Amino acid sequence: MNHVTVGVYNSDTYIINIVKPEHLENHIEYNKIFRPGRALFVDSKCVHAGYLNEQRMIEWENKIKQMDINTSVSSEYYN
Repeated sequence: MNHVTVGVYNSDTYIINIVKPEHLENHIEYNKIFRPGRALFVDSKCVHAGYLNEQRMIEWENKIKQMDINTSVSSEYYN
């Protein structure tokens, strides 16, 4: 099963990626290193807070749970 990752910037803009299980660990590490200010959520759970405070992390977790995201196709196919 693919994972939904959502990278959230402090400005509340965001980017969604669908990540294959075998790529998830590298995806998380890449984002922590190269996007340190951006929060990263995996399957609607925060794995890296970036600049978001706890209240905004909770708000984004709830917002992501409400999104209707097709996880059947990995994002790499969209490039």
